[in-house]
Amino acid sequence: MEEKFISVTVLNSYIGDIFVAEEMLHGISVCGEVSGLSTRGGHAYFTLKDENAQIQCCCFRYAKTYLPRDGETVLAKGSVGYYAKGGRLSFNIDAIRPIGEGLAALRLAQLRQRLAEEGYFDESRKKPIPAYCGRVCVLTSASGAVIRDIVTTVRRKNEVIDIVLRDVPVQGAACADAIVKELSLVDKLGYDAIIIARGGGSAEDLMPFNEEKIVKAVYAANTPVISAVGHETDYTLCDLAADVRAATPTAAAQLIAYDVKELLGELDKKTIRMYGLLGERTDRYRLRFENTTNKLLSAIRLNYYNLTKKLELSSHKMAISVQNRIKDGENAVSGVLTRLSDVNPANILAKGYFTATKDGGRIPGISALSAGDRITLTGGDGSADAEIKEVRKA
Repeated sequence: MEEKFISVTVLNSYIGDIFVAEEMLHGISVCGEVSGLSTRGGHAYFTLKDENAQIQCCCFRYAKTYLPRDGETVLAKGSVGYYAKGGRLSFNIDAIRPIGEGLAALRLAQLRQRLAEEGYFDESRKKPIPAYCGRVCVLTSASGAVIRDIVTTVRRKNEVIDIVLRDVPVQGAACADAIVKELSLVDKLGYDAIIIARGGGSAEDLMPFNEEKIVKAVYAANTPVISAVGHETDYTLCDLAADVRAATPTAAAQLIAYDVKELLGELDKKTIRMYGLLGERTDRYRLRFENTTNKLLSAIRLNYYNLTKKLELSSHKMAISVQNRIKDGENAVSGVLTRLSDVNPANILAKGYFTATKDGGRIPGISALSAGDRITLTGGDGSADAEIKEVRKA
């Protein structure tokens, strides 16, 4: 008896027709975790799985919808198809939506609005980054490429900045608490700036940097904080709270990495300019000093000339006054001498007058004489003794 059979083509076509005819397998939404995602020719291929099962998926022209990441839970809408030629079953996806994205985004937006209203993102309280940092602390993972990128970028221009690494997890449940703790510690150590950095990642990886505790710790820091989290398109609440947001860790390094050679060149130029200005100012002050000195010397000479003239005039007047005084004195003395000469007894006697004495004493008047008294008469040319014969009183 001849055994009946069908070809593989007929079998696969029949199976395909079953899937086409089954309405329940069209336009359905399936929830699962994405695994093994790859893209080729504008199409995405991955496995959608849960705890107990998995199914191969194909999303043609994935640019029209959301492209998930490995490990992400999504809601995929499409139809079950059977590729008859290859004998493969797949879930052909038309649209993908991440599970919980709307709720998470809403909660993040609400938190952002509340923190903004409380002033944690105010531009007025942001501190400037010093133009020339000497010591910088970087909070990031010691095992990642971020710290190497920062150090390499800085060292291209600058060998003097002291870069200190504080190793912290940059994703996961322990990330936020670790960063808050380290930030509180290093803020007291006198750094010129603190960089909080990590490379790019998924939205879930960056979620710790959207936590309220990190925002408040960054806000409370006295040291200027630079936030360099993720790629250029990634924005976190840590970025908004920081004093400066750098698009990438490399950009943060460029922000602090002033060029030492260029700085020294500028200092040389300023030094030369300063010496030039100093020389000009010195010349100006020297000229002003010379002018002032000349004016002062002219004033001194003029005053000396005027004082000399006044002194000469005063001396001349004094000499005339002294001469007049001497002449007046001489005249006075001459008058006195004349008067003394007039009353000089010797001169009087020389004119024929005599003085009379009795018993060696002066005779005050006729009343002191009596007849028979012997007296002595003294004249200009000698003396003579006489006797009073008669006294005639007036």
